[in-house]
Amino acid sequence: GNWSQPPVSLVCAIARMPEEEIAVGEQFKKEGNQFFAAGDYVRAVAAYNKAIKADPENGVLYSNRAASFIHLQKEVKAIKDAEQAILLKPDWAKGYFRKGTALVALRKWDEAIEVLNKALEIEPKSKEISTLLREATRKRSAENGEKKREERKGLKLVSDGTVVGDTPKSTMIPAPASANAGAAAAEQVMEKFVQESLSSAITQFSQKGELKSIVYVQAAAEGEALQMIGIEAGFDSPEANNQCLEFLRGYVVEHKSLAVVILAEKRNIAFPQVWKGKAAGKWKWKEQEQGIFMQLEAAVGSGKENGMTERKVWFIPTGTAGGRPQEPVELDVDQLAIMPPLFR
Repeated sequence: GNWSQPPVSLVCAIARMPEEEIAVGEQFKKEGNQFFAAGDYVRAVAAYNKAIKADPENGVLYSNRAASFIHLQKEVKAIKDAEQAILLKPDWAKGYFRKGTALVALRKWDEAIEVLNKALEIEPKSKEISTLLREATRKRSAENGEKKREERKGLKLVSDGTVVGDTPKSTMIPAPASANAGAAAAEQVMEKFVQESLSSAITQFSQKGELKSIVYVQAAAEGEALQMIGIEAGFDSPEANNQCLEFLRGYVVEHKSLAVVILAEKRNIAFPQVWKGKAAGKWKWKEQEQGIFMQLEAAVGSGKENGMTERKVWFIPTGTAGGRPQEPVELDVDQLAIMPPLFR
């Protein structure tokens, strides 16, 4: 069958379920399948929710909802549903396939390969399973090779999460232009800070397959350690974003910080989804394409007291399913910043 879409399967005859409830569940499943085929994955999930409520022992429904969650980049929920499908239908390959697809999206290659091998044992002639298994195996080999090359170059994480070593040229970001032409030394310090922040983030993403939302803070004095602040919930809602903003504003004042770099994966930003509704000239990526937002907030030279600040934002594309970070693209900070100004 077509593994990329939920199947139109027979109604499961479950003895202890009233037949009318199974019929209701089947109707909602058909609605979910229609929404899925139309690419409306949010409504598909809503329909499958109702189907599962009516027929909770039907493993196909969990598999279908998992497929919708995968398209919505909600891989953790997809894995949970896939595992429920496996529990209910342990000899059915598709539950394992759904879990493997979600694990591939999370770049968890070893787990993905293990579960896809199980799927292939059940259905050895499936081209969809064997293709995804080859892809996961190839990407794991490529990533392991990249890690070894980075180790040979001396690029490694130290205890506070910063990076020692050269930044790969493909991820170099030009230093922000200083408002003070005589601030060449300050510019170099700023460039070093931006490159260290970017290198640390890219290395963590490459090693773990994800990047938790984080803020790097440039110390007030050169030579001091790069500070990091975890802001995992900072983009969960308008309220959370505002609380995070006020905390960071207080932090930079208290610690006399010169600059901060904010990094967050697009899939982790529930608010503000600044890319929504933007014209192609401002935002060129499709909804399913993922990446990392990187925002710089800096006081320029001695300009903090005079209200002179530097703001920039970049997007680092990573593709649709666990791809490698590409070259950063600078965006319009007035329209695509993920955090309001910190220095005021």
